[in-house]
Amino acid sequence: MEQSGVRVLLVEDDDDNRELMAEVLTASGCLVLSAASGQEGLKTLSEHSIDVVVTDVGMPGMGGLEMARAAKAIAPTVPVVIVTGWAERDDIARARGRDVDAVLIKPVDPDALTAAVNDAVQTHGRA
Repeated sequence: MEQSGVRVLLVEDDDDNRELMAEVLTASGCLVLSAASGQEGLKTLSEHSIDVVVTDVGMPGMGGLEMARAAKAIAPTVPVVIVTGWAERDDIARARGRDVDAVLIKPVDPDALTAAVNDAVQTHGRA
Protein backbone atom coordinates (compact mmCIF):
# COMPACT_ATOMS: atom_id res chain seq x y z
CA MET A 1 0.00 0.00 0.00
CA GLU A 2 1.48 3.33 -1.03
CA GLN A 3 1.78 5.98 1.68
CA SER A 4 1.27 9.44 0.26
CA GLY A 5 3.12 12.19 2.08
CA VAL A 6 5.24 9.96 4.33
CA ARG A 7 8.10 12.09 5.63
CA VAL A 8 11.37 10.19 5.11
CA LEU A 9 14.76 11.23 6.43
CA LEU A 10 17.31 9.67 4.05
CA VAL A 11 20.88 9.54 5.39
CA GLU A 12 23.49 8.41 2.85
CA ASP A 13 27.02 9.70 2.32
CA ASP A 14 27.23 8.58 -1.33
CA ASP A 15 25.69 11.34 -3.48
CA ASP A 16 24.62 9.00 -6.29
CA ASN A 17 22.98 6.46 -3.96
CA ARG A 18 21.27 9.22 -1.98
CA GLU A 19 19.91 10.81 -5.14
CA LEU A 20 18.68 7.49 -6.55
CA MET A 21 16.92 6.46 -3.32
CA ALA A 22 15.40 9.94 -2.96
CA GLU A 23 14.03 9.71 -6.50
CA VAL A 24 12.49 6.29 -5.81
CA LEU A 25 10.87 7.46 -2.57
CA THR A 26 9.65 10.74 -4.08
CA ALA A 27 8.10 8.85 -7.01
CA SER A 28 6.21 6.69 -4.51
CA GLY A 29 4.69 9.80 -2.91
CA CYS A 30 7.08 10.31 0.00
CA LEU A 31 8.42 13.68 1.11
CA VAL A 32 12.18 13.18 1.38
CA LEU A 33 14.64 15.16 3.48
CA SER A 34 18.21 14.11 2.70
CA ALA A 35 21.38 14.23 4.75
CA ALA A 36 24.93 13.35 3.71
CA SER A 37 26.12 12.31 7.20
CA GLY A 38 24.86 10.93 10.48
CA GLN A 39 25.45 14.25 12.22
CA GLU A 40 23.50 16.14 9.54
CA GLY A 41 20.73 13.53 9.77
CA LEU A 42 20.39 13.92 13.53
CA LYS A 43 20.17 17.70 13.16
CA THR A 44 17.42 17.28 10.55
CA LEU A 45 15.58 14.75 12.75
CA SER A 46 15.62 17.14 15.71
CA GLU A 47 14.29 20.02 13.59
CA HIS A 48 11.58 18.30 11.51
CA SER A 49 8.67 15.92 11.93
CA ILE A 50 9.82 12.61 10.40
CA ASP A 51 7.84 9.39 9.88
CA VAL A 52 10.75 7.06 9.09
CA VAL A 53 14.56 7.22 8.91
CA VAL A 54 16.47 5.36 6.17
CA THR A 55 20.22 5.29 6.77
CA ASP A 56 23.26 3.68 5.22
CA VAL A 57 25.45 1.68 7.63
CA GLY A 58 28.90 2.37 6.20
CA MET A 59 29.44 6.11 6.51
CA PRO A 60 32.54 8.00 7.65
CA GLY A 61 32.34 9.63 11.05
CA MET A 62 29.03 8.48 12.49
CA GLY A 63 28.01 5.16 10.95
CA GLY A 64 24.44 4.05 10.43
CA LEU A 65 24.17 1.91 13.56
CA GLU A 66 25.34 4.79 15.73
CA MET A 67 22.94 7.03 13.80
CA ALA A 68 20.09 4.57 14.50
CA ARG A 69 20.81 4.56 18.25
CA ALA A 70 20.99 8.35 18.38
CA ALA A 71 17.83 8.70 16.26
CA LYS A 72 15.91 6.47 18.69
CA ALA A 73 17.14 8.65 21.57
CA ILE A 74 15.74 11.74 19.81
CA ALA A 75 12.54 10.17 18.44
CA PRO A 76 11.92 6.73 20.03
CA THR A 77 8.77 6.00 18.01
CA VAL A 78 10.24 6.79 14.59
CA PRO A 79 11.19 3.57 12.77
CA VAL A 80 14.71 3.20 11.38
CA VAL A 81 15.52 1.24 8.22
CA ILE A 82 19.20 0.56 7.58
CA VAL A 83 20.77 -0.11 4.19
CA THR A 84 23.88 -2.27 4.19
CA GLY A 85 26.11 -4.54 2.21
CA TRP A 86 27.09 -6.24 5.47
CA ALA A 87 23.95 -8.15 6.49
CA GLU A 88 25.86 -10.93 8.19
CA ARG A 89 27.63 -8.71 10.72
CA ASP A 90 26.79 -9.49 14.34
CA ASP A 91 26.31 -5.82 15.28
CA ILE A 92 23.59 -5.46 12.65
CA ALA A 93 21.83 -8.59 13.90
CA ARG A 94 21.97 -7.29 17.50
CA ALA A 95 20.70 -3.84 16.51
CA ARG A 96 17.69 -5.23 14.67
CA GLY A 97 14.60 -4.95 16.81
CA ARG A 98 16.27 -2.60 19.28
CA ASP A 99 17.49 0.39 17.28
CA VAL A 100 16.77 -0.93 13.78
CA ASP A 101 13.30 -1.81 12.54
CA ALA A 102 14.25 -3.19 9.10
CA VAL A 103 17.38 -4.05 7.12
CA LEU A 104 17.78 -3.68 3.35
CA ILE A 105 20.69 -5.26 1.50
CA LYS A 106 22.65 -3.38 -1.18
CA PRO A 107 22.15 -3.01 -4.00
CA VAL A 108 18.72 -1.83 -2.88
CA ASP A 109 15.82 -2.86 -5.05
CA PRO A 110 13.51 0.16 -5.55
CA ASP A 111 10.39 -1.89 -4.76
CA ALA A 112 12.02 -3.26 -1.59
CA LEU A 113 12.94 0.27 -0.47
CA THR A 114 9.40 1.54 -0.97
CA ALA A 115 7.94 -1.53 0.72
CA ALA A 116 10.28 -1.23 3.73
CA VAL A 117 9.34 2.42 4.25
CA ASN A 118 5.63 1.71 3.89
CA ASP A 119 5.82 -1.35 6.18
CA ALA A 120 7.70 0.63 8.83
CA VAL A 121 5.08 3.38 8.80
CA GLN A 122 2.21 0.85 8.82
CA THR A 123 3.76 -1.09 11.71
CA HIS A 124 4.83 1.85 13.84
CA GLY A 125 2.31 4.49 12.81
CA ARG A 126 3.12 8.04 11.90
CA ALA A 127 5.12 10.16 14.33
